[in-house]
Amino acid sequence: MKWAAPLLLCALLGLGSALPARAEAIWEAVSNRTLDSQRGGFDVGGGLLVSFGITRAVYVNGDLVTQTSLNFGRVADLTPMQASQLAQQMAALNLVQVGPGNSVAPDVLANGTGTIIQNTLSNQHIVNQTVIDARSNAMGMIKNLNIQDTLSDALSRSATGR
Repeated sequence: MKWAAPLLLCALLGLGSALPARAEAIWEAVSNRTLDSQRGGFDVGGGLLVSFGITRAVYVNGDLVTQTSLNFGRVADLTPMQASQLAQQMAALNLVQVGPGNSVAPDVLANGTGTIIQNTLSNQHIVNQTVIDARSNAMGMIKNLNIQDTLSDALSRSATGR
């Protein structure tokens, strides 16, 4: 029995050397080309990549009633059919009617864009929310521009006096 513990220790050490030293060692970096095809956005030149999306939602008493999402990926890669679908979505009218007796003029329905909310009930909690999601690979540059604007504003205020 005295020899069982050293034998078990040797077996465990032998198995341990067969495993990768670190979990990161088994991961491979994905190429920029693969990432570019996955993440959307567009290149405005100089290596600056930008992507954005717009989500419009209407909630009535905490319940989601309607939601429209437009995600602009690689604008340069849009096909004519995708561009047409995007134009249709942007020109669409969202009509939310809460309660009985709501009415909309036919010309508004035919030519309207955006969101119309009609409510004939009392004590309704209605939220119309627009979220713009903008992303860039140059957040440092954008922060730097903001710092420069802040400093310029502070200097111009101090020069004019209080």
